[in-house]
Amino acid sequence: MRIAIAGAGMAGSYLYRLLREEGFGDADIYGRKNGSACGHRPCAWGFAPSADYRRLVSRFIDPDEHVRDHRKRIEIDGIDMTADVLMVDKPAMNAAMLGDAEVRDGPVPVDRYDRVVDATGIERSYLGHTAHPELIADLIQYRISTPDELGLWISTSAIGYEWCFPMGGGEYHIGFGNLRPGAERHDLLRHLEGREHKVRCRCRSRLRLSSPWYSVPFTNGPMVVGVGESIGTVAPLGGDGNLYSMQCAEMLVRHWDDTAAYTEEVLDRFDWMRREREALQRLMGGTFPSAGDMRTFLQHARRAGFGMGPVSALRFFTKALQSDERANAQMVSR
Repeated sequence: MRIAIAGAGMAGSYLYRLLREEGFGDADIYGRKNGSACGHRPCAWGFAPSADYRRLVSRFIDPDEHVRDHRKRIEIDGIDMTADVLMVDKPAMNAAMLGDAEVRDGPVPVDRYDRVVDATGIERSYLGHTAHPELIADLIQYRISTPDELGLWISTSAIGYEWCFPMGGGEYHIGFGNLRPGAERHDLLRHLEGREHKVRCRCRSRLRLSSPWYSVPFTNGPMVVGVGESIGTVAPLGGDGNLYSMQCAEMLVRHWDDTAAYTEEVLDRFDWMRREREALQRLMGGTFPSAGDMRTFLQHARRAGFGMGPVSALRFFTKALQSDERANAQMVSR
């Protein structure tokens, strides 16, 4: 079978290795230069050091080789809590997954292949549009170096969320995800006022937070099937998707000849993302989360390696709604 993988990010590179291991031969993998210095958007992210993370990564590479920082505390909207989060050099991990594979530039010549896997993320270049309204975040990102300790933190509201991820060696990845059209671009560098720092690179990007249920269809005719962010395997509340992209690639290989079974397993495995998306939209609409929403949020916090309890969650949502009310008043006054 002639196979093409469109997209050489986490989902595409991991699927490439899985297909080789399962005896499918070398798929052709296509990537497109995006103009950023590291070639990835976003270029860095975190994993909880779960058993599944180690199992998935260690199939092909050393799971510790590309870890740049490991934090046991996180601050979320000013609330300090325990954590267990690895910061991974995503470009280096992707490169290690690909090994000596040739990443071809340009669009996939679809008529040359029996199966095209769309791993193009936000673009869904070969799947086409989703059947449901999307939830997309516009991202602004910086990689900076500073001698100061900035910590690991996330600041969230119903308008968007900011983050700071330590990358080791005095480097940090900071960014802002804008969830609401019309919200002004944030000045991320205000966090560095009065601090010695250097901007290593910066870029803008977008992230699909729609969840798989809102990202159907997963196929386009008998030839094209999607994987990873292209079919919504990114957590709407946290924006984390690397682990889920690898899990999704495993499901695709398991159901390679039955895309209906693949779709069913993805929707079932990641149904919690649908609940997160719906809870997030209620929060964006100014509605305080229900008990079910709170439970969904706490389950994801634990899954992501954050030691958040019910009291901290209540404080988090209260602050988010207060931030949203202030931002709405500012937008109206303009």
